[in-house]
Amino acid sequence: MAIQIETGRAPATKRKAKQDLVKAPLPRIQSLGRGFSVLFLIAKSENGLMASDIIKETKLNRQTAYHILQSLSVLGVIVKNHNSQRYVLGLKVAGLIEAFKRHLAPPERLAPLVREIANRTGETAYAVGWAEGEIVVISAMRGRATVTAIDVPPGYFGNAHARASGKLLLALSSPDVRKAYFETRKLEALTPRTITNLVALEKHFAQIRKQGYALEKEEFVPGLSCIAVPIGDTETGFAIAVSAPSHRVEENLTLYLQVMCEVAMRSGE
Repeated sequence: MAIQIETGRAPATKRKAKQDLVKAPLPRIQSLGRGFSVLFLIAKSENGLMASDIIKETKLNRQTAYHILQSLSVLGVIVKNHNSQRYVLGLKVAGLIEAFKRHLAPPERLAPLVREIANRTGETAYAVGWAEGEIVVISAMRGRATVTAIDVPPGYFGNAHARASGKLLLALSSPDVRKAYFETRKLEALTPRTITNLVALEKHFAQIRKQGYALEKEEFVPGLSCIAVPIGDTETGFAIAVSAPSHRVEENLTLYLQVMCEVAMRSGE
């Protein structure tokens, strides 16, 4: 997902650096990259995809697409539903899901990312992720600036609608997940700027998906603003956030986003 900064035009050198930063490298083994592209495409679908849908979306030639589908089927990561003729995820993916939870979820894996961002920006940084239906602060570190954001301790999960990281992860989740989340939670107005209307929030989420990051301006705490970007691919369900006095976020938004995107993208390598 490309990051689009819409709060002012950065100098040409900074714009080029940002564009270079968020440009994803191409895989050295093209067939492997194509296989994962097909797998991810199927994973993002609601009820699986037909071969024709996959060919259309990936723009692969017919023979290549069928070779990839056959290989993924043999490996057990996808299966074909013979009633609907759609390819869906196979049972072998369950092992990857469990392994992913073990490898990425522990705080010790995310703490170095938080520490680097806090050191490079001078601001308070957090790592946040989904856990048991909540959007939870997993790791946090204060910045070196004289005036920093308030401490939001690891384990905190309240008021996701007013936090940049919460907004980002909700925006990137499915409509069903968001619906279930808001059905059991009150949208509390923490400040006069907090968005508490679901229709307005959905419009805000659409903007977040478009620009690739979340920016919260004094919705959680008066005088403070927060930025959040996804860690690795947008589907991971984890995010990094920086919180600081609003004037510093406004002055340094481009720089902070560059640092956060670099660290977040490198975490997926």
